[in-house]
Amino acid sequence: MEEPRIIVNTIMTKEDYRKFLYIATFRRNKLIIPLLCLISLIGSIIIGIGNGDINLVLVITSWVFLFALSIMVVVFKVERKNAQRIKTDKTGAFDSVNILKFYDDKITMENKALKSTGELKYEQFYAVMESRDYFIFYFTVNQASLIRKKDVDNLKEFKEFIVNKFRNKYKEI
Repeated sequence: MEEPRIIVNTIMTKEDYRKFLYIATFRRNKLIIPLLCLISLIGSIIIGIGNGDINLVLVITSWVFLFALSIMVVVFKVERKNAQRIKTDKTGAFDSVNILKFYDDKITMENKALKSTGELKYEQFYAVMESRDYFIFYFTVNQASLIRKKDVDNLKEFKEFIVNKFRNKYKEI
């Protein structure tokens, strides 16, 4: 039987999930902030034109207000999604240990508390992203699992392995 190249025991706390939501919202897609900025600028220009003349002070003031408002709406949605997930979690997924075994051609996952196991080949993953604190493994565009960097014994070796296995699907964010 083949031995795993790397074994990682990791957990996801409620705070880790919250951070993940913010990463997925603001960092995964680099266009979200410029898009919010552009939409608020367009809205402020419409407000500033008002009676036909452009009031520059009104445009700038309303742009700042609309941009701040749009960021607050997105943050509110993230916080609401986080609270909803925590409230509806009946599985005990938070704080339970996930054992990930990395082989040459696949990853196996096991969570004894959830009584679940799984196996995926590397080519089945949609993407792998690395943030300051996490490695995020996307199974689909909307479904992901994360590994906390602080749970990885040899971070340099692990990163080299991941980059090598996921070459064109790997991205630092």
